[in-house]
Amino acid sequence: MKKILLTLFAAGSFSLAVAQEKTAITDQDYANQKVEMADNFRGEGKIYVVVAVALTVLGGFAGYAWKTDQKLKKLETEIGQQA
Repeated sequence: MKKILLTLFAAGSFSLAVAQEKTAITDQDYANQKVEMADNFRGEGKIYVVVAVALTVLGGFAGYAWKTDQKLKKLETEIGQQA
């Protein structure tokens, strides 16, 4: 039963992985210097929320890596003392 469900899931997920059609790039696309979404966020003050969330996520990753490193160092010293 597990193999059948896994096979059906795999077949279903492969059918969803369809490439999009190619879009033609024009000279106007290269000349576009406006980033409307960022300008809009900056104008409404929401850009600070985006930056704060990004910094919070990066800080969380850094904290997790630091804490994991501390635990690893502790385990390495314990193993070194036992040997």
